[in-house]
Amino acid sequence: MERGWALLKRGLLLRCPVCGKGKLFRSLFTMYERCPVCHFVYEREEGYFSSAMAINLIITELLVAAIVIPLGVVAGTTPNFPVVPVLIMGGLLAVLLPLLFYRHSRGLWISFDHWLNPPL
Repeated sequence: MERGWALLKRGLLLRCPVCGKGKLFRSLFTMYERCPVCHFVYEREEGYFSSAMAINLIITELLVAAIVIPLGVVAGTTPNFPVVPVLIMGGLLAVLLPLLFYRHSRGLWISFDHWLNPPL
């Protein structure tokens, strides 16, 4: 279990799951092909990060729902509640959260996959 926590920490800090020292990203949205320190190849096969997109989608939808649904309930039960700001906020969150969580979803996925399927 200790190894799992270490991998989770590396994923959230956007570090290599093998050595924990190399960075995952070269720039804001560009990943290194391999670790600059230990040379571990990050992408195992084409489409490897599809699960990272699923993680990003699920987290984003949960956060947007946790914020917008209570506001929608308040808007439905309160007369003269301004609905337009709730719609604008929900739309902005749905667009911005995937962009903000992009890097961390990839880091979490590569760490989770390394935990379940360590390379030979």
